[in-house]
Amino acid sequence: MVSARFQAYALKKYAEREDFYAPLREEIENGLSGCTGDEAVCMKFLYGTMPVRDAGEYDFSTFLGFVRHSLWLREHVEWCRELPEDIFADYVLSYRVNNEGISDCRAFFYSRIRDRIDGLDPAEAVKEINYWCAEHAAYEATDERTASPLTVYRSGKGRCGEESVFAVTAYRSAGIPARQIYTPRWAHCDDNHAWVEVYIRGTWYFLGACEPEEVLNKGWFAEPASRAILIHSRAFSDFSGGPAQESRERSIRLQQNGGVERGEFLYKDGAVVYYNNTPAYAGTCRLGITVTDEQGRPCGYAGVAVEILNMAEYYPAAVLTADGQGRVEITVGRGTVSVRAWKDGRFAETLAALPEETEIRLTPKLSAAESDWVPDIWEQEEWIPPQEYPMHPGIQTEEQKRRKEQRSAEAAISRERRFAAYYKEEIAAQYPEEASMLRLAGENFEELHAFLSQDGREERKRLLHSLSVKDYKDLKKEILEDHLLCERGDLPEDIYVPYVLCPRIGREELTAWRSYIRAYFTEAEKREFREHPVRIRQYIQQNIRYEPERDYASLCATPVGCLKLRHGSPEAQKILFTAICRSLGIPARLNRASGEAEYWTGDAFAAAVWTENKVEDAVGNKAGRKAGGEIRKVTGGENGNGAGNSQPALVLTANDGSSWTYYHNWTIGRLEGTCFRTLDYEGCRPEGNSLRLDLGKGIYRLLTVRRRTDGSQCVFRRTFALEAGEEKRIKLEWPEDGKGGTLRSIPLQDFALKEENGKAAVLSGLTADGTAALAFLGPGEEPTEHVLNELLDCAPRWNKSGPGLAVILRSPEELENRTLQKVLDSIPGIRVYVAGHEDREKAAESMGVDKEKLPVLILAEDGPAGIYACAGYHVGSVELMLEITQRRRKANTPL
Repeated sequence: MVSARFQAYALKKYAEREDFYAPLREEIENGLSGCTGDEAVCMKFLYGTMPVRDAGEYDFSTFLGFVRHSLWLREHVEWCRELPEDIFADYVLSYRVNNEGISDCRAFFYSRIRDRIDGLDPAEAVKEINYWCAEHAAYEATDERTASPLTVYRSGKGRCGEESVFAVTAYRSAGIPARQIYTPRWAHCDDNHAWVEVYIRGTWYFLGACEPEEVLNKGWFAEPASRAILIHSRAFSDFSGGPAQESRERSIRLQQNGGVERGEFLYKDGAVVYYNNTPAYAGTCRLGITVTDEQGRPCGYAGVAVEILNMAEYYPAAVLTADGQGRVEITVGRGTVSVRAWKDGRFAETLAALPEETEIRLTPKLSAAESDWVPDIWEQEEWIPPQEYPMHPGIQTEEQKRRKEQRSAEAAISRERRFAAYYKEEIAAQYPEEASMLRLAGENFEELHAFLSQDGREERKRLLHSLSVKDYKDLKKEILEDHLLCERGDLPEDIYVPYVLCPRIGREELTAWRSYIRAYFTEAEKREFREHPVRIRQYIQQNIRYEPERDYASLCATPVGCLKLRHGSPEAQKILFTAICRSLGIPARLNRASGEAEYWTGDAFAAAVWTENKVEDAVGNKAGRKAGGEIRKVTGGENGNGAGNSQPALVLTANDGSSWTYYHNWTIGRLEGTCFRTLDYEGCRPEGNSLRLDLGKGIYRLLTVRRRTDGSQCVFRRTFALEAGEEKRIKLEWPEDGKGGTLRSIPLQDFALKEENGKAAVLSGLTADGTAALAFLGPGEEPTEHVLNELLDCAPRWNKSGPGLAVILRSPEELENRTLQKVLDSIPGIRVYVAGHEDREKAAESMGVDKEKLPVLILAEDGPAGIYACAGYHVGSVELMLEITQRRRKANTPL
């Protein structure tokens, strides 16, 4: 079934990788010997294009399962048989969607979908499969590790990236080409999003993953997407074109491939080809960037990044390489971006306000090795997001709306019943401290129970409590048993459990690395490592290589995979260092702020830092007995690092420490090479209006951000240097907001409400005692889940200084939503009501926001009168309501 062109491509790509796969040659060759001709070609296509990390993580049989199912579809399913070969290869045969865990699940998914789509045309099959997805998974905010599609199916929850990977996998399992569409960061709010496109008879259509609609090209994210700076998709091969086409003309020709709108080639990052899909969703313009030296000569092949201000940091949405004339072009949305260019260790950066400034010229002059360019003053910037540019109205009939509501409600009921059945109350009652883990585990309930009930060792509970929430959904008993094989010695509990016993290090998949590592090294090597842990880093440097052009930066090899293939990214190498230490009884961790691997010396954590020819110890701070102990907070009366300590320190002061939230209105980054890397101090804020950060010598950039109600941002930026032994004090300041506008007072029509117990109330009664936040919610839907999670994050501040909060539901049954219940527990003063959609729509119309979208949030005062409102997806709206309330209380003036 494969063409001569495809066969030639697959064989060529596989031959280029044979050197990398030398440790696996016997396994691969034995597997290929049992394949048919077409199977062998497809397997070589996968091995020749996959991120090389995957070859060390998964068995040959796993990939063969994808190949055999895809070839079966190609032969037996009409819509798959008719596909262009490149579309089949990249969007059906390809086993990987993004950076998810991989398991051979395509045939399993198809067995559950097949009967539901039998006899349907492709468009109807797409909609039916999305209802199936909604019956098995719903949105839940989780950590950045992307669980496998099978884990999402077995746990019933996932963030948008996991839902979209799950849905793409379901579509590909039925022979329908599908891909994940992704905006790495929004410009108008602090978040990102992923959804799905499917290919039907020559055209790509979009839809929300696990969010069924009765028509295609419709989703709650369509309007936010029209305000995007960049939207892209990815493929794990360049079979149909890509990096070889560097000119704009060749790139644009890629958009049409046998009538298929594929998207403009954006760039190639290792094993991944990115396509620019922004024009399909938003108004765009062409941005041209020229990089020259100080004499005006082109900086050929300079690096260029287009960055978005989001979560109080400059995020590189696209990283490009200029051509031989120092020139690069990109199609982007019409808003403010930062453009950074670098060459030979020097860099330059500037803001571009699009579409007014579409030509940028940069000359890299700045260097991390020099500090004479560092201004050490507050500099103000203005960032304007793209305006809404609706391109996909997604009109539905009233009948379609009712059908969608009914089927979505049925899907939710089916999903909740299914997962409720996995939770065994009588068993969970035996483990009260672990009951929440067992509830979250879904189908993995029995796996957790089997581990807990093996014997009465308390070590089992300690190990489970050291893991992340997501681990409970996909951990395996035999893997956990492997990690019980460690000795505590005389280590204190708060060092032993998180830094020796715990199998979770970073965002890698969990494997049985402890016994593998002990068997991998000789007794002499292990003895040397125990005596001199820095030798572990030396071993890794000498024996583990990394070829980024053949890998995917978003993936992280496990310790086992790293050793098996002798290949791993810098992150994977740090995780391997930590795993070897823990396997030998040496406490170790990744420093939360810097990401560096550290080991315990007995009274402090130390980082083994290597240069080209030298490995040396750099002793870290001594406040490391708690997770996140890299930060030592002090009150205003304390100063200094202590006698004899040469570690530079930054002391941040603030008038109101409680108002500062990391990744919301401030961040700090360290200049590493030619870019500032944001340090991770999430969850830390000034206490006693002061916060001390023990930092290394270097150049840093502090950002403070105020986001306005229209999504624009005003920014203070301060770049400064820290020298050895220096203690620097900086006061956190808000940027001046000269364009903030004035809040309006809009009369609201009074309407009736019902409390949970049926008692009647009226809107005016909610605002009689002052400002009140009204939250018309749609529990279970992603935009509402974002609001609920924001309320959870800021619950202490809301309880302390927030306005009264009224949650208004569509029906009493929505109270069963788990996230809503957490919010009600965290903010005891919330009042819950039920109201008809007509009243919500009237209130939304009065405030000038979309009455069709949930949630609707209104900040109201006595009258009743609204002073702020938003509808639909507006991440950051809860923080914004808090800020408006606090500013008005300080001003204490009427509108």
